[in-house]
Amino acid sequence: MSRMSDYIIGQEESGNIDPAEELHPQEPNIGIEIDDSVPIPTHLLERSNLNSRFGHLPFDSLEVGSSFPMRELSEKEFTALRARVSRANKKIDGQFALHTESREEGMINARVFRIE
Repeated sequence: MSRMSDYIIGQEESGNIDPAEELHPQEPNIGIEIDDSVPIPTHLLERSNLNSRFGHLPFDSLEVGSSFPMRELSEKEFTALRARVSRANKKIDGQFALHTESREEGMINARVFRIE
């Protein structure tokens, strides 16, 4: 470690400098204005009804090689299902995959597999 590094670490430890401020000094917001009068588009506020339609999905009951179908999903429901599969991969033992079986007239048929 260099003497400069020792000096900076010593200053941090003694509370004389904040390393976050040294690395990223606060600069004024130049050229960006905040608008509070523009209404939020309704498609951003709409939530999927995946939870109310299907409730708890049986990720924890799947064995390796088993699956369950999800039929006639809207785009928003399919997006919500993708998020739930992703969360299951992080929180539940095992590995899950989402397969799109068909897309017809705005409706999506999918299947969730346990692959590990």
